[in-house]
Amino acid sequence: MHLLLSLFPHHRPSTLAQVDSIIHASWPNPKRKPRLFDVSKCCMVHGPCGQVFPHAPCMQDGKCSKGFPKPFQLVTLMTRDGYPMYACPPDGHMYNVGGFPADNHWIVPYNPYLLQQYALHIYFPSIPFLTV
Repeated sequence: MHLLLSLFPHHRPSTLAQVDSIIHASWPNPKRKPRLFDVSKCCMVHGPCGQVFPHAPCMQDGKCSKGFPKPFQLVTLMTRDGYPMYACPPDGHMYNVGGFPADNHWIVPYNPYLLQQYALHIYFPSIPFLTV
């Protein structure tokens, strides 16, 4: 599922730190957050596409229609069109996803809470819903 939320202005994150606290676009630490890592690996990696797999369904006119691989980005930036460029650091972490080595270039932005609360339960039903 793709989800777009529209928030009233007084509920919108107004600082980059607030954006970073709710949206991530990099691999979670597999040792500190193994469940989040597993579901991220299962659900939040785009690709392969591009030169690696030019016939992927997302490819249009020789480029990924979703903009992957995303450029490395040290910090989150807000753009003029209102879409943030999420922090996607070149931290050297790369994991094998279906025979494809995926680093932060390939991570689809996600909310850790929602991902753990809902996707984790769908893909790993033996794990109970998390309580807050």
